[in-house]
Amino acid sequence: MASPENARPRWKTRLAPLGVAAAAVLSMTGAQPAAADTQGSTCPYPYVCFYNSLDYYGTYFQRYRDVTSTYQSVPARSGYLTVVNTRNDDVAYVRYIFNGQTQVQCMRPGTSFGVTNGRATGIRISSSSTC
Repeated sequence: MASPENARPRWKTRLAPLGVAAAAVLSMTGAQPAAADTQGSTCPYPYVCFYNSLDYYGTYFQRYRDVTSTYQSVPARSGYLTVVNTRNDDVAYVRYIFNGQTQVQCMRPGTSFGVTNGRATGIRISSSSTC
C-alpha cells in the first residue's frame, strides 16, 4: 500500500490537467464579453439614447446628455422602445406611455430599459447616482 506521502503527489498529478483545462475555459469565456461589449450599444458616452427596437445594436433615434430639473421632450415614436443610459454617475428618468397610462422608469447609470409596446414622452437626467 502506498504511503500518504506517495498518494498526495499522484492526486495532485491527476488534478493538474483539470486545473489547466479549467483555466483555459475561463480564459475563453472571459474573452467573449469583451468582444460583445465592443459590438454593443451604438450610444456614445455620456448620453442616454432611445432606440425603436428591443435591442440597442441599431441606430438610436434620439440622444440626450444635459442634466435638467424638468423633463425634456422626446420625439413621438410608438412600438418597441429601448433606452440606454451610458452615463457613469447619473440616473435618468424616462417618462413613457404604456397601455394608456403614463409611467416613469428610473434608470441607474450604465443600464438599459425596454418596453414592448410604449411611447416615450420625456427624459430627465439627474446628477444623482441613485434612484
